[in-house]
Amino acid sequence: MISVAVLSGCGTGGPPPAWRSGHPDPSSLSLLDPAQAGSCAAAAPYPEQAPAAISLTGQEYVQSSRQPHEASPAGSFEIDHSGNWSFFVVNGSTLILVTPQADFVYQARSC
Repeated sequence: MISVAVLSGCGTGGPPPAWRSGHPDPSSLSLLDPAQAGSCAAAAPYPEQAPAAISLTGQEYVQSSRQPHEASPAGSFEIDHSGNWSFFVVNGSTLILVTPQADFVYQARSC
């Protein structure tokens, strides 16, 4: 028997995006796909390529843009990694997810 958790008020249903299987949640943060991000998913421009939102120490960061790949964004420090992805903090309100193909910028937001 397979059980499925359903959360009231969540985003769209359906299978998890392709990135999910190769990128488990690291110990310090949670990667939220569209179904997990709820209302935040609507603001994420590329949720099929990277998490719609990231939860770090009780703060949600919502995907806001995609930019060309950089090995280490200027003025940032690495906080964690998952698979071949690295997570960087630029300041208290911005996270950057660095992937081999592109970087994704996340802004602090209340979901």
